[in-house]
Order: sequence, then C-alpha cells, then structure tokens
Amino acid sequence: MAANILGRTFARASFTLSLSAEAFVRAMLDFERALAEGQGDAGVIPSEAARAIAAACASFAPSPERLASEAGRSGSLAVPLVRALTEHVRQHDPRAAAFVHYGSTSQDVLDTALVLCLRPCVEEADRVLADGVARFAEHARRHASTVMLGRTLLQPATPITAGLKIARWAAALGRCRVRLGRAADRALTVQLGGAVGTLDALGGRRVEVRRQVAKRLGLGEGGVWHSHRDEWLRLWAEVSIVIVTVGKIGRDIALLSQQEIGEMLEAAPEKGVGGSSAMPHKRNPVACLGAIAAATRAPGLVATLLHGALGEHERALGGWQAELATIPELLETLGGALDALERIARGLVVNTERMAANVDALQGLPFSERLARLLARDLDRASALALVDDWCATAINEGRHLKDVAAAARPSLSGQLDGVFSSKALVAELVPLLDEELAELERSRA
Repeated sequence: MAANILGRTFARASFTLSLSAEAFVRAMLDFERALAEGQGDAGVIPSEAARAIAAACASFAPSPERLASEAGRSGSLAVPLVRALTEHVRQHDPRAAAFVHYGSTSQDVLDTALVLCLRPCVEEADRVLADGVARFAEHARRHASTVMLGRTLLQPATPITAGLKIARWAAALGRCRVRLGRAADRALTVQLGGAVGTLDALGGRRVEVRRQVAKRLGLGEGGVWHSHRDEWLRLWAEVSIVIVTVGKIGRDIALLSQQEIGEMLEAAPEKGVGGSSAMPHKRNPVACLGAIAAATRAPGLVATLLHGALGEHERALGGWQAELATIPELLETLGGALDALERIARGLVVNTERMAANVDALQGLPFSERLARLLARDLDRASALALVDDWCATAINEGRHLKDVAAAARPSLSGQLDGVFSSKALVAELVPLLDEELAELERSRA
C-alpha cells in the first residue's frame, strides 16, 4: 500500500494513512472479528470460540511486510493473514482456531477491508467538496459584476462575468458531491458471500450473519458483489468525475494565471510555494498542477477497473486482483485533487483590474455578437453577421474601436450602440444566469 516517493509528491496525508499497510491489515482483522462475533450471535459457531477469535483479532499485529511477501505465493493477501490469525488463535484456544474465517473467502476479507479503509476518505471528500462549493459560491457573489473575457478554443469570445464562471465551478462541484454521496451509500457495503457467493456453510443463517457483520462494521448490508461489481464501479466512476472536475477548474485558473493574461491566481504569492529551482521570479501554480496531474491519471486508472470487471464466472482470475492494485492509486489521485481544491478555493485571487484591461484592449471586438444581434432586427442574421465581420476587420486593420467603426458606417445606430457595448448592460443580462447556477446549489443541498 505504500506509495513510491514520486507518487507521494501528490498524495494527501490523511488518505495515505487511511490506506496504509497497517490500516489495511487492521481492517482485515476487523472483518474477521465482526464475522466471528456475528456467527457467534447467530449460533453458527460456538459463542466461546467467537469471543476467543474476537480477542485474538484485537491483540494480533502481524507484520504487513511479511504478509505481503507471503501473499505472492497465493495471489491473495488474505491467505497469509488468515493462516497467521488461525495460528495466533490456536496458541490461546486450539478449539476456537477451527472457526477462524468460517464460511468466508479471501475476497470477502479484502473487499470489505478496502471498503473500511475507503469510508473515511469518502467522508473527507464530502467535507472538502462542501467547503469548496461554499467558498466558490462566495467568490461568485463577490464578482457578480466583474466583467471578463469568455474564451472559446483558447481565443477571446463574448464577455462573461467572473462571478458566472466561478458559480459554474461551484455548481459542477455541487453535482459531483451529490452523485458521489449517492454512489457511496450504495457501494460501501459489506462483502460476504463465501466461495461462490452462496455462504453455504452458514445455511439458513446467512442473512442474519451478514446483517450482524455489517452492523458491527458500520457498513451497509447490501448483497453479494463478488462477480457483478456495478455499484462499486459506479462509485469509482464518480470519484474520477470529481477528479476531472477539479482538474478542469485547475486548468482554467492555470491559463488565467499566465503572466500575460493575469486575471486570476490560485492563491496570493507565498514565499517557498511554487518556486523554481533555477528562476527566482517564478511562482508556478502548484495547486493547479496537482489538480491537472490527478485528472490526467484518473481516466486510465478507471479504465483498468472497468476492464477488470470483465471477470470469469463467480470469481475473477486476474481482473479483480488488478482492481485491488489499482484502487489505491485512484484514491491517491482523489486525495491530490482534494488538496488542490482546498488551496484554490481558500486562496483564489481575482484581478478585476486586469480583467477589465483585457476586455478594453480588444477595443470592442468581444461585443461583436451583441452588435450583430442589434443589426439582425433589420437585416437577416447572415447579413448582419457578415457586415459585423467586415467592421471587425476594419477595426483591427485601422486600430479603431468597433463601436466607432459601426457608428461611422451606420450613423442611425449611434443612439443604440452604448447599450451594445455597455458592461453594465451585460452584467444585468448575466446576473439571472449566475442566480440560476447558485440556485442549483441550494436545490442540491435540499
């Protein structure tokens, strides 16, 4: 479970701890404890054996490194764990040792342990997303009247407001949070099916035992998901969408933070953050970098999970095992994305003066669509667009403001041009759109 030194560059400390080797081994032992206690209460195994096994699980601390080394022989970390636990129980109660891991299988242990380790990470992700949404919503309201260039295909387009742009970030994150929560509710369930998903050894007590185990572990009961992992995959798909959404926000801000644009920063400059090994003047957008790096990794990792789900019959050969090795990496990318989101949401800097200057520098060209709409009241749309296209070329070639070119070409428009090129009029038109985005957030919280 340990990340390599390069991966740790983008790792979230709490996520690393949640899925550390020690945490995962402890989660496997928690499953074995809950299984024994549940079977004891249901009368499947002797109650004194259940108590002995539970006590052993609490006191046992096997070496994760040794387990991992031995797991290579069986292809499953659960096999050496169960063997070592059985021997540990035998030392204290030889008769109880016969009931360790009774009726279960290695996939039950590993899947449930992974769910237990994942649960606090999902809860933390929910908190970070909620905070990011709230902070972006505040930024959006603060800049509801800040006009900036909209951009399409990396070129200046029709002006928008910074408030609207940021509100859309908030709304996207809000939707991600809702979907992730729903997927987690369905996916974070106990896995208990035995060898082929029938729990034969438990007979008529299988449902009761599964309920007892789920209750003790604080997980949903669910059903057997040995072979059909659709809910599990849906959770990881939603995780990847969170990562990509944060990455899109990071890319937007990284582009806007280029010195020649200068409209946003991920955070105010801070000594020692984003520095270069060679150029003292550099302040690299490291949070954006982390967000984009995570979003670049996530799709390939999810593709591995989807491919691994193409398992054989009741228990997969290789695909599920590939999934187990891949999930920690995907969780690592989520942690990196959340780290980036926290820094951006808390530190975002909006340079309103630079936004205005960049709009003004284009001398009215970004308002060309609005001008064409005005002309289209008297001309057909194609003719209006063609005429404004000619005026734009004139404005660029002669270094004139588009408004002046239009006024000279059509003096009859003079009284209407102020409204076309008015930032105040533009803001008035866009405020309802911003309100719609923020209203969506309120609905998603309900």
